[in-house]
Amino acid sequence: MSNNVTEALQFNCTTCPSECLLTVEVERDANGAMVEVRSVTGNNCPRGDKFAHQELTCPMRVLTTTVAVSGGDEALLPVRAAEAIPLALHAQAMALIRGLVVNAPIRMGDVVLKDLLNTNINLIASMDIDPRLSS
Repeated sequence: MSNNVTEALQFNCTTCPSECLLTVEVERDANGAMVEVRSVTGNNCPRGDKFAHQELTCPMRVLTTTVAVSGGDEALLPVRAAEAIPLALHAQAMALIRGLVVNAPIRMGDVVLKDLLNTNINLIASMDIDPRLSS
């Protein structure tokens, strides 16, 4: 006889502007660890089902932050991961990024850091920064 428990969770899908309210039934073992996603309802498209499974097994987010700039007309450069990375890696990625300094000029889309934490995803510039003009 199994000691597993079925639990219903509700959260919004963020894959499109509809933000469907999903109801997800999950099975948990006696320790509270998720065993499986049993059902997903409330989604108006197949992306909601995929999102629910992803969110409960390995949540992914696009990391956005800033990096220090040397010799630029701005002190900070907004950057982002080119694609979503596992949420579990965000703290480790931030620790690495915190020490970065980039040299101006920088153009939007330039790769600031290749292969962030061996994810095959680059950290890219989100705006242009020109060199500081001498006064």
